[in-house]
Amino acid sequence: MRSFRAWAGLIVSVVGAAVLLAMFARWQGQFDLHVYRGAVRSWLHGDGLYTYRQQGMIRSFGFTYPPFAALVLMPLAVLPWRVAEMLLALASLSGTLILLWHRLRALLPVLTGAVLAAATEPWRDTVTVGQINLVLLTMVGLDLLFVLKRHPAAGALIGIAAGVKLTPALFILYLVLTRRYRAGLVAGSTALVTAGLGWLFAPDESRRYWTHLLWQTDRIGDVTIAGNQSLSGAVHRLHAPPGVWPALVVVVLVVWAFRARKAGTLPDDWAGLALTGVAICLLSPFTWVHHLVWQLPALLILLDSRASGRRRHWFRLLAAVVYAVLVTALEWRFADPGTLGYQLGSNVQVITGLILLMTVPVNTTTASVPVPSRSNAAAPMAQSLQR
Repeated sequence: MRSFRAWAGLIVSVVGAAVLLAMFARWQGQFDLHVYRGAVRSWLHGDGLYTYRQQGMIRSFGFTYPPFAALVLMPLAVLPWRVAEMLLALASLSGTLILLWHRLRALLPVLTGAVLAAATEPWRDTVTVGQINLVLLTMVGLDLLFVLKRHPAAGALIGIAAGVKLTPALFILYLVLTRRYRAGLVAGSTALVTAGLGWLFAPDESRRYWTHLLWQTDRIGDVTIAGNQSLSGAVHRLHAPPGVWPALVVVVLVVWAFRARKAGTLPDDWAGLALTGVAICLLSPFTWVHHLVWQLPALLILLDSRASGRRRHWFRLLAAVVYAVLVTALEWRFADPGTLGYQLGSNVQVITGLILLMTVPVNTTTASVPVPSRSNAAAPMAQSLQR
């Protein structure tokens, strides 16, 4: 009966995802992959990493990552286009399956989860725009969920991810905050090494990036557009006073630190991954919608929570609401400031992010399991032997 329900759930998920993709998906033309390849090739030909511009629909965009990222992305620049496109998509899909398997440990739930994830706007945009978000999420997830408990090099993957794209650096603070000092030291040192490699192989580009370009957030895009689902974007769209954004950043950091510290102390690094991923999206000066793949672990925890009673039902209801927002690209329907409900609709992903930060359950995978007393402590062993 369980097998039938699992297969039925997979079939329904596939059909539902196909309908959702047909209704809401937009092909992005691998735009960011074009930027990666063009900028790296420009650098290799001596024309500069940050001088290259790829023309979009409204404006042109250039390379916004540290020079070390160019070294990592070099294979995608030199390989044939179709090979690079397929490799990046395969890496994104493989990373999704790896993280789902670590959490669910069963084939049909993993396949169902992958189908449902692929229907969300952040996942499908990451793949169709040719982004590396899912690869970085997988690296951080593997470090926290697997390497951290087994290897003295724990933290190295987080450091590399932070060297490619600065936002994962918050996970270094997570390691320190949760008293995994060795892993935090490894992660921080690795991040510094990546910066050093950038200076070694691209000294002029490194000087330009770290002293000038890093602080130009307008290079990423117009901070007020609905595609920027960060606190900064929400504050600018609402025309709030200048001091509001720093105050909100402090509040989010305090809430994140309190909840992340609890998650790491237990330890529940799945919750730590989810909470820090949500915080990254909120705190970053610019959070494109495809960056919200960092929120998917929080959604998975809500759906897979072992909490009992009403809490479990509330978690699943919240997951359904957040999933609906992630699938329908709701924020783009309120992109015009003259639209009724603009103040709420254009910031919907920011609102759900704040809710997730406060509600993601910590350690519910074990909280509902009763602790055996001395009199019946041997019962589980006896039952397993009888099987």
